[in-house]
Amino acid sequence: MKLHHFNPKREKRGLLFKVFVVVAIIQVSLLVALSSYIVSVTYFTEEKEFVPPPSTEKIEPKVQERKVKVRQVQEKTRKATPRIKMPMPPDAVNSQVDVVIPDIDIDPASINSITEKEMISTVKNITTDIDIIGVKSQNVEKVLICVDAGRYLMTDERGGLDTYKVIRDDIKKVIEGLPSTVLFNLMAYDLDYGTSINFFQRNLVPATQFNKRIASSWINPINSTLDRIGAGGNNYNLKYEFPPQPPQSAHYNPYGMNIYKVYQAAIEQGADTIYFLTTNWADPENMKMPWTDNDFRNYRRAEEKYHRDFARNIRAQGWTEDKILDAMRAEQTANIEGITKARNWIKDENAKRKASGTSLYVGRPIEAMFQNNLRPPFEGPPGMGAPPPVKYKSYGRKGLFAHYEKLFKEIYRSKGLPLPRLNIILFKGKNEEPSKQESQIIRSFANANNGGRTRALKGLRPVSEQNLPDEKAEEGQK
Repeated sequence: MKLHHFNPKREKRGLLFKVFVVVAIIQVSLLVALSSYIVSVTYFTEEKEFVPPPSTEKIEPKVQERKVKVRQVQEKTRKATPRIKMPMPPDAVNSQVDVVIPDIDIDPASINSITEKEMISTVKNITTDIDIIGVKSQNVEKVLICVDAGRYLMTDERGGLDTYKVIRDDIKKVIEGLPSTVLFNLMAYDLDYGTSINFFQRNLVPATQFNKRIASSWINPINSTLDRIGAGGNNYNLKYEFPPQPPQSAHYNPYGMNIYKVYQAAIEQGADTIYFLTTNWADPENMKMPWTDNDFRNYRRAEEKYHRDFARNIRAQGWTEDKILDAMRAEQTANIEGITKARNWIKDENAKRKASGTSLYVGRPIEAMFQNNLRPPFEGPPGMGAPPPVKYKSYGRKGLFAHYEKLFKEIYRSKGLPLPRLNIILFKGKNEEPSKQESQIIRSFANANNGGRTRALKGLRPVSEQNLPDEKAEEGQK
């Protein structure tokens, strides 16, 4: 037998190669034969016939019958109805008041938008003369009365609560005597804790019997008891900007000028005559302008040097930081003890005064503590000495009026009205006298307000004289 050996080169085109060639020929033949056929599928859908829905039956609404009552109206008679005639009493006095209302074009659709203030401003009022505690004003159409309701007026040196009772009664008499053609308003203010301004009404109102009656009811509770001390609230915010001042510091107290906030609120009412019943009036020269940036930098350098010198001095005297803290705690403890004693003193003192019919004490506990020396002694650190001098530019009376010029222009000059007259009545205790400087400040400021007048009025006798026998009391009054 002859053996054959496998040779790849030789067998490469053998049987397997022949199979591949045959398969390729078959595939090409099938591709050529089948490429001429196109397979397509056609779908046919049946057409649908739309049938309209059956018509609905129309139902007519049932007619309802209602019975209506017919009221017979009597035919109007053509005869004139006789009028009732009232005979005039022979002693009747007929006074004619001419009230002129200018022509105003009013849209009927907007008649509800007309305010009471706008209606009042269009009426020309009849003038009258007013006298409050001896200070007279003539030809008054619109008057505003401002009353200081602070504690100072009711301290023991000025007669206590009884002093305000006299003021309330006098104001009620003035209001009661106003004719109905005059517009008026009342203001109670308090500067003890910031600025409290309480108006009787938001705007000036006619002096009708109704308004005068509720005005008396409004002023009756103010400063009537210890439970109702002060203006009775704050119901007004200034409409215009108040002059800016420096911030509060050890060198300047802006709250000392709050009387001018009350003054601004008064002129914003638009009255032609303003009365101020007050216990104090700040000097406009003491109202300062705020610092510029350059002023602030200069003062800051001086203040830093001042504190460095103070720290060096107290260290030289043996005052360490711990010793200073101990002194501060001792002062706080002494204040707490003194205030507690003062509260007990006020309670006992008012019980005695109530039993004897004497006006009650209205001072605060801290005032009673210093007045009666109720705080125990304590050792404190040495004083810091005089702080660096602070210089501010002053508004002065002319500067204030220059700032208020916008108010005067809008409230008075634009309407052809003269600036308001400002009358100031200064209250003092029985044994007090206003200084010449204080009198000059008030007189100058009132006169600058359209020639206003001033008067210093002494109050009731001090509380210390109220519980004396009649003979000694009369001798004290002399």
